Amino acid sequence: MKLIDLILEASNPEDKVTLDIPLFIRLLEYAREDVQADVDLHFMADNAIKLSTEGETLTMDHYDQIVKKDETKPAN
Repeated sequence: MKLIDLILEASNPEDKVTLDIPLFIRLLEYAREDVQADVDLHFMADNAIKLSTEGETLTMDHYDQIVKKDETKPAN
């Protein structure tokens, strides 16, 4: 493994997401009230992981990007 890979892995381990409390609460509300299918939760998780690649704490500024659905998939 290259040194740069070790540094990047140490700065944000794979699949680790950090949220502030307002975003956490809003995502719970979204999951309870608006999610229609399990796949929506998977899109949320994938989007949050992608936004967290540099290890930053996600905030309400990231909300729209997290709940954005994959428009290439047909709706149920």
